[in-house]
Amino acid sequence: MRARGRWAAAVALAVLAASTVAALSARARLDALVTAALRQAGGDGTDATIDALGLTLAPPGLTFAVTLVKDTAVGTAFGGRGGLSGALAVDWVGWSGIAVTPVGCLAVRAEDVTVADTPLTLPDGGRLCPVDGAPLLGWSPRGVTLSGQLLVPRLDAPTRALRADALSLAMREDPTATTLDLRVDALRDTRALPAVAPLALTARAERPETTAWSFSGSALSAHGALSADFTGSHDPASGLGRVELRGKPLRLGDKGAALNDLSPLLASRMTKVSGVVTARAALSWEGDALRSSGRLLIESVGGVVGPVTVVGLNGTVALSSLWPLVIPDGQRVAMALLDVGVPLTDGVVRFGYGRDRRVDVDEAVWRWGGGTLRADPFELSPTAPKGTVTLRAQGVDIATLLALIQVDGMAATGSLSGVLPVRVESGRVRIDGAALESTGPGSLRYAPATPPAGLSGPEGSPTALLMGALSDFRYDSLRLSIDGEAGGELRAGLAVRGTNPTFYDGYPVALNLTLSGALDRILRQSLDAYRIPDTVRERMTGFDHPGVDHKEP
Repeated sequence: MRARGRWAAAVALAVLAASTVAALSARARLDALVTAALRQAGGDGTDATIDALGLTLAPPGLTFAVTLVKDTAVGTAFGGRGGLSGALAVDWVGWSGIAVTPVGCLAVRAEDVTVADTPLTLPDGGRLCPVDGAPLLGWSPRGVTLSGQLLVPRLDAPTRALRADALSLAMREDPTATTLDLRVDALRDTRALPAVAPLALTARAERPETTAWSFSGSALSAHGALSADFTGSHDPASGLGRVELRGKPLRLGDKGAALNDLSPLLASRMTKVSGVVTARAALSWEGDALRSSGRLLIESVGGVVGPVTVVGLNGTVALSSLWPLVIPDGQRVAMALLDVGVPLTDGVVRFGYGRDRRVDVDEAVWRWGGGTLRADPFELSPTAPKGTVTLRAQGVDIATLLALIQVDGMAATGSLSGVLPVRVESGRVRIDGAALESTGPGSLRYAPATPPAGLSGPEGSPTALLMGALSDFRYDSLRLSIDGEAGGELRAGLAVRGTNPTFYDGYPVALNLTLSGALDRILRQSLDAYRIPDTVRERMTGFDHPGVDHKEP
């Protein structure tokens, strides 16, 4: 007979013995009898104490209070003190069967309970009730049946910062199978800023004969935006188990859910979040050892984190651990825009996130003005970023930049390279001393059909001289400097050295111009040409096909 069957039979026999002794007004305590029965049924280390016992005739029933103690030194899966009290009706079924049915519901109490080394408390106690009027325990020559519904108003796991409200667990067992149905109205993260908003949870577990448990269920947020299904199994004999979770696409932003309704913790750190996120996760365990992994599909996600703005984030990200969160190195995502003071467009980032809670960026490359901006490897804490990110520009085409500005009558040739130091500290992002210099000689021409008011003037005036020099300027060197803070004004300056063959007979000229604000327009306008790189798109396409991207977590 299986352990659960032996438990049920032992309890049924103990209850029957208790009713018989009570009916005969016997005074002998049944502690040793019930304890021996429980241990024979497989409850090693369990002691039972009959706290109260009596037989009443109006209404008929056996009133009792029993305390069950599990010694934590005997195994670590379960420990503590539990108790049941109430009235039972004991009936004969036919000539050879017994049915034990609660009169109303039995009161449940628990003290110092631990499950898998996690302390649990029931501050409001609980009730054990019949299911559809069926007996709690039934015994016949065919075997033992067990049926009941445990109702717990509140269950707390303080060390896990979790709380379950309105928990219901219905159990049905007979000689052929055991079925458990679980429902939790609200599973809560009790921290001041919850990582996940309350979820409603439903699950069913089944175990035919002596095989492994199989279970399935779903979780749903109060607003219905966050929804996931899960399936799994557990083998009590080996202690091996596994569960796989598949989240439905989660749409954020104006056409979807508000981030605060899903994760107050993330909402405290991010604003203006939009896009679609789909999650997959897997948990496996062997005894007390728990392993977790997952994957995220990110589609057109954007948001603001402090002074940094992200637009059009796309890709798949593997998670090698969920608790604590670990993202292995080498994850690749594409983005339309990363604004860190200088808006960077059409980029690809390769990164990881370690147990030290720091983002480790191995590679980050953006297109810019026909060239590239590449970041030196760096690490930053997402919660308290501090440090300097060095961006190196190569092959930036001056003509492409000027074409994006769309200034009437301006044209140039040549390319730029240089360094843009980006300093992150105290929630602020600054560009300090960025400098881009020409890689060789080129030309700069500014001859608008109608000069702007600030550059028009009578012949011989400084503005007229400037327009004359720029009508056909051949530079030997060109330097673009950038300073400023993200969210504020960028100060950009252009310094050129060279000649105009028709201006003072080609006399060497040095010009210094202010271009504040122009750089922001240059980079933002290039968003129109953004597309997801093929390598990132292939990984996204293979999100639901383990063989295309990487192994299922």
